Amino acid sequence: MASQNLYQGIRTQVKKNLNRVVERANMEPAIRASTPAPIEEAEAALREFLGEHGFHVIHETDVEAIHNHYKLGYPGFKILKVVRARNFMSCPMASSAVQINPGTGAVLPPGIVLYEADGETRVSAVRPSTLLALFTEPDLRETIRELEGHLWTALEDGLPESTMLSAEPPVAPGRNDRRARMKGALNYVLSLVDAEYSMHVSSPEPPSEVRDALRGALDVRGQKVVGEVAGGQITLVVNPGQAHKLLAIDPDVAVFAPLSAAVFEDGGRTHVRTVRPSTLLIFYTQPDMQNILMEMEMLLWNALTRGVPEARVESRQPPLPPGTGQATTAGGLPGGLDSFRRYRPE
Repeated sequence: MASQNLYQGIRTQVKKNLNRVVERANMEPAIRASTPAPIEEAEAALREFLGEHGFHVIHETDVEAIHNHYKLGYPGFKILKVVRARNFMSCPMASSAVQINPGTGAVLPPGIVLYEADGETRVSAVRPSTLLALFTEPDLRETIRELEGHLWTALEDGLPESTMLSAEPPVAPGRNDRRARMKGALNYVLSLVDAEYSMHVSSPEPPSEVRDALRGALDVRGQKVVGEVAGGQITLVVNPGQAHKLLAIDPDVAVFAPLSAAVFEDGGRTHVRTVRPSTLLIFYTQPDMQNILMEMEMLLWNALTRGVPEARVESRQPPLPPGTGQATTAGGLPGGLDSFRRYRPE
């Protein structure tokens, strides 16, 4: 037990301290832009541009709606999930990624967020090249680079009077520049401590039964299912309380929300995989943020291992326990986006 706890501690510190490498290499978890256009106009222009280039919004999350019981103000805060097709199943990028590595379902589809700040509309998209640290398959890495170029172009050219706020340019397909090599090299560091990017269990029961049981297990732990994509193979999950805490610290973290729980059949068993929130420790240094991410991981782990019928744990590693247990609450954080800068480094 002592050796296991020591190993857990080493994994935690490696994930947290990789942030220094990430900052030195100027790696950003999101592509960020701003526009003077009102949020409704910005969203309409972005949707039109995405549609002209083959992308479609397959799910949208109204953040204010899921926080209505908190009576918090999140005016116009939207999270859009997009694919380059009419639906997830017919998307060549998504389907090829899942074919190459079924675990990618835990990080798909990519998200774009829109919200108001400082009298302008901020638009951020997940930066796909962050996944170069998680996946080693060459074809998958090329798909990741291609997607990043498309999302960058959408924010740069698809928004009215767009100003790019990101300092890091996109990682281009077919190129292996210094940034791409450094992101890929993070995989070797994470591999040294066997730091998995997903939590994974399997069950002998059929997918429909597993999905129903998973929904129930998530619900009793405060995890709200806000939708499904990929014909029900990917369940989109958010915990309103945890989401509020994270958005108060950095609203751009919403590019990773809602979390995806992929349910699929393989080898005669039903598998469930969801991304490990602790994977994001390499991008965020704020102690509150880090504890919330580890709190999320613990709750999701319990839902998978205790809620999936006859669950067999396929993951090699247990969750990283939060340093404060459940002590990190929304009580000490601002009640809306207007004051989030208090918690953001200058």
